[in-house]
Amino acid sequence: MTALALTHTVAAGTFLDGTERSDRTWEILHATGWRWSARFANWYVPRSRGRAPSRHLIARTVQLLEEAGFTVAVEIDEASHAADDVEQQRAAVTAAADAVRVEPQAVAHRLVMLETQRRKISRSIAGYRNHLGREFPPAAGDQLIRLKDELAHVDEDLAHWTRVRAQQIADGAAFVLTRDDVAPGDLVEYRGEWFPVLRVNAKSVSVPSGAGGSWAETVPYHQISGHQPKQV
Repeated sequence: MTALALTHTVAAGTFLDGTERSDRTWEILHATGWRWSARFANWYVPRSRGRAPSRHLIARTVQLLEEAGFTVAVEIDEASHAADDVEQQRAAVTAAADAVRVEPQAVAHRLVMLETQRRKISRSIAGYRNHLGREFPPAAGDQLIRLKDELAHVDEDLAHWTRVRAQQIADGAAFVLTRDDVAPGDLVEYRGEWFPVLRVNAKSVSVPSGAGGSWAETVPYHQISGHQPKQV
């Protein structure tokens, strides 16, 4: 049997030595989310540096490789157990920097997109029926591993930008408006212009067309930068 060495350290991340890109491990590793490094001539897990090891992914990789006839020696640096604390400290510093660097409306929009992406991945994991009635079964095997890995990355991004949003709100840099705060006849600021509110919706308000047409446009709450109650 071919012996492989799977290692994780905080500094280097998760990587696998003892194999070639074109050998029998390619299909297994590529399907489970590993990528080949031409520079170091080994396989690695993307975005694993400076983080705690993905024990679920490591266990699944070892299982598949051993089933294929390989012997895998696993070594996880004990310092990796402290990686979560390091990540939390780094996350707080990064969030504070992004709270100043990134426009509040861009942060709010990014959160909306990430939440949409998370729902889509979660639906694919659980299985669903589309609008045409077609059934999609729950994910299994390698597809499930990939989706869980994607979900983990999305959750990391969500946690980060949620911290950024909270910091901006605490600093008074972000404007927060919900359907409970606005009523028809109020004025809202959108992209530097003020519009009267025609209708209040669950996730947006309807305002007159900015192009001067007779139709109404919807503006999501997270894109509103100012609010003036209707003058009585």
